[in-house]
Amino acid sequence: MVIENTLVKTRHVLGIDAGGTKTRALLADETGRVLGSALGGGANLKTHGELEVEKVLHAVAEEAEAQAGARADAVALGIAGADRPDDHAVLRAILKRIGFKSRVVVTNDARVAFVAGSERRVGLALVCGTGSIAWGRNARGEIARSGGWGWHLGDEGSGFWIGMRAMREVMRASDGRGPATLLDRPLFEHFGIERLEQILHAVYDGDFPRHHIAKFASRVEQAALSGDAVARDILQAAATELTLAARSVIVRLRLEESAYDVVLSGGTFRAIPTLVQKVEESLATPPAHVALLEDEPAMG
Repeated sequence: MVIENTLVKTRHVLGIDAGGTKTRALLADETGRVLGSALGGGANLKTHGELEVEKVLHAVAEEAEAQAGARADAVALGIAGADRPDDHAVLRAILKRIGFKSRVVVTNDARVAFVAGSERRVGLALVCGTGSIAWGRNARGEIARSGGWGWHLGDEGSGFWIGMRAMREVMRASDGRGPATLLDRPLFEHFGIERLEQILHAVYDGDFPRHHIAKFASRVEQAALSGDAVARDILQAAATELTLAARSVIVRLRLEESAYDVVLSGGTFRAIPTLVQKVEESLATPPAHVALLEDEPAMG
């Protein structure tokens, strides 16, 4: 749970992995043994806002400490939507307000996933959850990222992107502008609507949060496995976008000069094995080692 050995020689470390859909906190001792854990809602600084992020972080920290019966004396926070110094300053202020005044590391969720899943510390993490991002580091310590621009500007291949793409295809089919698809019935069931027009109010009036749209991605996989060509095309397009993000980092860091890890992480990857398979097939060429992260990213 220690980021790059920055928080060494501590008795208890609180690791927090915060994404667009959920936040996981783990409190561990110096041996890495987990003493307490907590699960909370999404805490993306860009999409949830400072007040909501503070509320979620406070709640999961309190619960993990209470379960462990111990107070954390160091915190490692990996959070979606926090890549820049200004973001880090805001998050450090939040952590200070909830009682963590020193021994704090703040970084993005991809870096946390990378540390949790890469023993050689050379390679990249490709995160596909509500949003998406690729973050990597080479043996020279150089860092590069690709994607992670948020749902307005990017997050290609993410759960939200897949969900929105599926909704658009259902509308295109309804209008006669696109091919027929099996996605219409799952769409109605997932969002609890009876007529397609109702989706307009839900999307534009904010009735459906982004993470609920992202969860529809798993229904897209079900349709694809049932033979729906539209759903298959959506998943292939998502895999292509995610591969492009990863390849961009690989090329810029010249990772193919020696062995490197590709750590796949995020709720959408875990929910859609087909997507993992497609991305693995695209990226798993020597000297790359590609694997889906088994541990909680907060262990990083």
